[in-house]
Amino acid sequence: MNETENISSQADNRNLLSEEQEQLKMLAVQEIKKIENCVQTGELTQAQGHNLMKFVLEKAYDKYTKLNQSLNEQDIHKEVPKQKETPEFFNQDGRIDVFDYLMNSNIDFDDDEISKITSLVEKIENSAIEKFLKTKEHEKTLNNENESAKQRLRANAQNSNSDGLTNLVYTREQIGQSVRV
Repeated sequence: MNETENISSQADNRNLLSEEQEQLKMLAVQEIKKIENCVQTGELTQAQGHNLMKFVLEKAYDKYTKLNQSLNEQDIHKEVPKQKETPEFFNQDGRIDVFDYLMNSNIDFDDDEISKITSLVEKIENSAIEKFLKTKEHEKTLNNENESAKQRLRANAQNSNSDGLTNLVYTREQIGQSVRV
């Protein structure tokens, strides 16, 4: 029998017993009301009514207890789902959470489905690693470019032999004098 069907069957049985308990309660209440009416109308004495109520309540209690025991026995004897051994693949941080999720779901996974899930987890892990490595490589490239730019700036700053005259504006006369010399 499929595990889901078994659980459903147990739930149906539990509901039936629970309904029987409710019917038993209602029946006991009806009988007690009838006894009270008989006492009020004088058909039964107070002592007879008291003893009869006590008897009805004891019988109802006994039946209710038996139904309750039956429910408890069902809970005790219900099939405990077999605990699958954790495959070696899932014995790692992060992966064990996936395995726990799968085992706590209401689906019974066969080995083929577990294999597919294992493959999917590996693909997700690999793509996450690849994305991380690409991000790191991009950061490394940016850092290298920044360092290169800094070095060029430093080199240009050190190689400039400025005597302070490079930014001067020359007049026509000054240019003419420098050409004649």
